[in-house]
Amino acid sequence: MEEIARVLLGGDVMLGRLVRERIRRLGPGYPLGAVAATMQRADLTVVNLECAITAHEGLWPGVAKAFYFGAPPEAVHALVGAEVDLVSLANNHTLDFGEEGLQETLRLLREHGILSAGAGMTLAEARAPVLIERKGLLFGMVAYCDHQEDFAASATGPGIAYLDLSDEKRALDQIRGDLDWMRKAGVDWPILSLHWGPNAVGHPSPQFVRLAHAAVESGCGILFGHSAHVFHGIEMYQDSPIIYSAGDLVDDYYVDPNSRNDYGLLIELEVSRYGVRRIDLHPVVIENCRVVPAVSEQRDEITRRMTTLCAEMGTTVRCEGDHVWIDARHDSPPVRDADTLRGGETVTGLSGGPVFR
Repeated sequence: MEEIARVLLGGDVMLGRLVRERIRRLGPGYPLGAVAATMQRADLTVVNLECAITAHEGLWPGVAKAFYFGAPPEAVHALVGAEVDLVSLANNHTLDFGEEGLQETLRLLREHGILSAGAGMTLAEARAPVLIERKGLLFGMVAYCDHQEDFAASATGPGIAYLDLSDEKRALDQIRGDLDWMRKAGVDWPILSLHWGPNAVGHPSPQFVRLAHAAVESGCGILFGHSAHVFHGIEMYQDSPIIYSAGDLVDDYYVDPNSRNDYGLLIELEVSRYGVRRIDLHPVVIENCRVVPAVSEQRDEITRRMTTLCAEMGTTVRCEGDHVWIDARHDSPPVRDADTLRGGETVTGLSGGPVFR
């Protein structure tokens, strides 16, 4: 019998500043509670955590920046309540509250059973693939960020997995090495998380398209992009979904009436060992520092925008009543298929050992 798993991807989760105050007043269930049921339904839920979760108040001593995002320790329960399994920490706010803030973030996630990729106390930890098994399928994820360079982890120092996209060949070699490691480890679904590019751009750059295609050609099963604060179209390339930007899931940002950065989507992929069968799109809206299901005109507008953006990439979005989806079924196995691990067998990773759940 073919094993089917549902993978849900959410964009940037920012629990600092005004969201932080709502959490303190109204509880950690406030930011994600209205969509928690959708997130809990998935077998594997992944988001980009774009803040430190810490009580530490000392700021990163590196390059000064306009915004520092820090959530209180109880904010970890926002993720727990939505049953988030895995977060990317490779972004430009993970180290906003310094090494101590990163240490506490990693500790809180670990204590509450949430895996993370893309940051660590050394470069080896930051780059280490994370493995997680669901419904008989082995998923793996690595995470990178192309900005801010002074957050980059070193051989002996904490930070993020930084990817210098100005040296495209080197960046691709790095990605290919990780994908090759996951393939040899028997991963059925290698996920590449990329926090890349500038804010408020409506489409991926030609370079990003080129990099994404090369990553898929090298064995990437799902490319999970974010950072633009708005969603982009989904491209199916060699049977693999490329999500150039998942947009934001929750934040307190000013809303641009043109880009509508308060509009978003929860992206739910139905996958088997042989590929993606279907991608369900759940329109959401950020209101008053929380995310809620989109309704009426807002839902229609999000659907219209996503349909147009996907069509530009050759992807057809289908709508029937409140259901919005992409039919991605096919019958042949993907080229990344390899000898898979069985029964939760442990694989030694780049950091000395990934965690299974």
